[in-house]
Amino acid sequence: MRGYALIRASPAIRELSRREAGRHYECCAWKIRTREMVIMNSRNLRIFVVASGLGLVVAGWPAGAGAQAPAGPLPAAQPQPPSSPDARPQEQRAPVKPRTSILGAWKLNRDESDDPRKKMQDARGADNGRGGGGGRGGVRMGIPGMGGGPYGGGRRGGGGNESDQDREQMQEVLTPSRSLTVAEAKKDVEIDLFDDQEHKAALFTDGRKVQKAKDNNNQEIAARWDGNRLVTDEKTPKGQKMSRTYELSYDGTQLYETLRVAHGRSGSQVSIRYVYDQAEARTANSEPTRH
Repeated sequence: MRGYALIRASPAIRELSRREAGRHYECCAWKIRTREMVIMNSRNLRIFVVASGLGLVVAGWPAGAGAQAPAGPLPAAQPQPPSSPDARPQEQRAPVKPRTSILGAWKLNRDESDDPRKKMQDARGADNGRGGGGGRGGVRMGIPGMGGGPYGGGRRGGGGNESDQDREQMQEVLTPSRSLTVAEAKKDVEIDLFDDQEHKAALFTDGRKVQKAKDNNNQEIAARWDGNRLVTDEKTPKGQKMSRTYELSYDGTQLYETLRVAHGRSGSQVSIRYVYDQAEARTANSEPTRH
């Protein structure tokens, strides 16, 4: 009882206890408020960062990106200018397989061939310049290929000292075939030529004496091999010297027929080249066998 009374009797001690309890409470409250402020500041910082990022995105967005097109029909498409032929893809042609001989089927290439009319006109002009020939007469050529080839008929001309028959025969000589088939009838002996009208010329390379043809359908012509070139020995209707040379182009894709014919009183030689491209083979009386 004395101890209890002593405690009750010490108001100073009780005051000290209250003060200690108050300081402890204030310290705890201060810690709680500090923690809440830290949490709030961290949350505010995150919100600020997110808002700043959204502001940058919105600032970079085009002004008219969200705008809708006005109601109504769509505008017509603008016409495109036509592409030039050079811009269009070119057709790829199959490569031509080179040949190793003149045998086979061939078709006339008019663009790469000489014009016989111009060649003969030039030759006549040269003769007139040397004082040879006379006037504007002489052979008149038709359109190459339209006269039926070297073994067919031709168009008539006029003027000069030549008869109509002479001019027609010379026309036949100078007009190329539109197509030509070269075949070997007998190895090292006979080569046959067939034109677009199936006229036949047998070229004998064994040195035999050839027979004079009775018509244009079947002719015999003396010829010889000069390497890979086949050369004929012929005469014009007026008896002047003439020859034809058949040879492959350097790349083996074309056939060259070179006609050399004496012209005028001076006997000057005129050279005319006809160019033939490869063609599909067709049935002939003689099959090619020379290679």
